[in-house]
Amino acid sequence: MVKHNVSQPKKEKLVKWYGWIIILLLCVTPLVIIILPKLMLNVGRINKILRESQIPETDSINGEVLEVQWNRIVDGDIICIEGQMLIDTKERGQINTVFRKYVGPKYNETIDVSLKDPVGLTGKYEEDIFLVRSIRNLDTKQIYDTAPLVSVY
Repeated sequence: MVKHNVSQPKKEKLVKWYGWIIILLLCVTPLVIIILPKLMLNVGRINKILRESQIPETDSINGEVLEVQWNRIVDGDIICIEGQMLIDTKERGQINTVFRKYVGPKYNETIDVSLKDPVGLTGKYEEDIFLVRSIRNLDTKQIYDTAPLVSVY
């Protein structure tokens, strides 16, 4: 398995420094009984999503993109860039793939993979779907990784 060095931009933090001041002020008021449990449940949910989104690089495939569809799913301050691709490989035929990258609200990079592009993918197989860890566009040499670019703290 070949590891690719991908330079990642700095992670965007959802709770900024001034958010901690607000949380501390809430802790000294009676509202803490109502608001803090909801806040902690939301933080736990986001951390679980980010933890589960990290795909290991156990397999790799090379092929040509036959179909591609990109979606941007917004869930509060966390955004999921999701792509579903059908890849034609010489070894295994046509393979359905899923690419998910969790980002913050300031993320503006686009995934530049379109029809007929030759790509190299790393990730893992789960049932009949290949879960993508990274995409390398073999024409442009651009690498797109699914490592989350957002954190709660």
